[in-house]
Amino acid sequence: MRIKPALAVASATGALLLAGALPASAAGTGAATTTHPYTCSNSGSGSLHIVNCIGTVTGIGNVVKNVDIDVKDVNVLSNNDLDILETSLEDVADVKAGTSVLVQKVDLAVATVDTYVNKLSIPIDISKVLVDIL
Repeated sequence: MRIKPALAVASATGALLLAGALPASAAGTGAATTTHPYTCSNSGSGSLHIVNCIGTVTGIGNVVKNVDIDVKDVNVLSNNDLDILETSLEDVADVKAGTSVLVQKVDLAVATVDTYVNKLSIPIDISKVLVDIL
């Protein structure tokens, strides 16, 4: 498990809160052991390309909410890259289950950026990630 530098996480979280925009959710196929499967896919091309992920979070009181994450980036992800992103999102949703949905939205956005930068070696700005709770 990779440990994120606290400063990077704090900066990304602060940027999300200050901007008032939280990343969108992504949809992907989940591992058999997750209770929050995510499915991610590519759509569009060029400057209109989006990686979209769909999944769920479990908030306080075991209330399940659907999540939609959009990453606006020209990089088309391979099937392996999509699997890596899905697993990262599932890990956050599983570990943070039962906490505030707002906190989970921020954590999903930070995990998305962390996955792009540290696991996929694709630079991305957090402002390109939109997380919506449906």
